[in-house]
Amino acid sequence: MRTAVFALLLALLLPATAAAEVDKPGTSEVRQDGTRISWTLGIPGEELTSLAGGETKEQIAGYMANNVRMSVDAESCPGGMHEATPIRRDGVEPFARVEMRFSCPKEAGKFELVNETFVTNVTDYELGGASGTFRFDADHTLLESTSPKFPRWVRDGFESIIGGWEHVLFLAILLLGARGVREFGTLAATAVGATLVALVLAVEGIVNVPERTLELVTVASIVGVAALPVLGIRGRPQVYAVFVLALAHGLAVAVDVPTTDALLGFGLGVVAAEALVVSLAGALPLAWRALGRKPGAPAPGRERSAAR
Repeated sequence: MRTAVFALLLALLLPATAAAEVDKPGTSEVRQDGTRISWTLGIPGEELTSLAGGETKEQIAGYMANNVRMSVDAESCPGGMHEATPIRRDGVEPFARVEMRFSCPKEAGKFELVNETFVTNVTDYELGGASGTFRFDADHTLLESTSPKFPRWVRDGFESIIGGWEHVLFLAILLLGARGVREFGTLAATAVGATLVALVLAVEGIVNVPERTLELVTVASIVGVAALPVLGIRGRPQVYAVFVLALAHGLAVAVDVPTTDALLGFGLGVVAAEALVVSLAGALPLAWRALGRKPGAPAPGRERSAAR
């Protein structure tokens, strides 16, 4: 009987995707890519066809759509069965691997996952920054998962700077070229202040620059900040130029802010990351001096060798 059921399933259902990772019955996996969410379930084959009242693709897809649903902040996530494939391996009970795909109105919030198939299923999920496991059965058909808000936004802001080589390189080149503590502090404050100003303007929708343009401008800003000392631009003109160049970086990181509600947390994360880069840039000259050397000077051993 099982062989016949799976032969019919194999003929009627779509092939499985390479992304599906569920490899045994009674397990499922929820994964997210922005607002697109994939929920892959491993369901015993005979049990699935019995519940669906048939073995055709339409019957199984209709049953799954009615009994496996998802929403975020009480807004429904439209979707349904994308693929289903019979799996039969040595030592593994024959089952159907069913992939449901949903498109949610937002990628973070309070998610509600409903599984009313009444088939016991242990679900591993990653949704809106939260993760965990949940056991669906006849008495537990609702999984609720709320995205962490403020801490996640702070983390995202921090990672947007640390993970962006162009931002770190911009600050490093700018600060390592400072001629003293006062200039170092002025340039650091100017760069951080300009980044935050641009971040607010972009998130609030006051300034809107295409992402491709921002990529080019941020790279150009690195060249520009490196050229300032070479061109002999110091003092107030240098500060004004740094402010304008740093605006590009604030606009660039604003692309990663999900909503205006996240602006405060994201901004704090940006400041924390920039403070870390500033601290490291300030510590390097101190470490250099502690070794008894000045930037560009030969090592003490080499000086003695030259004297001989």
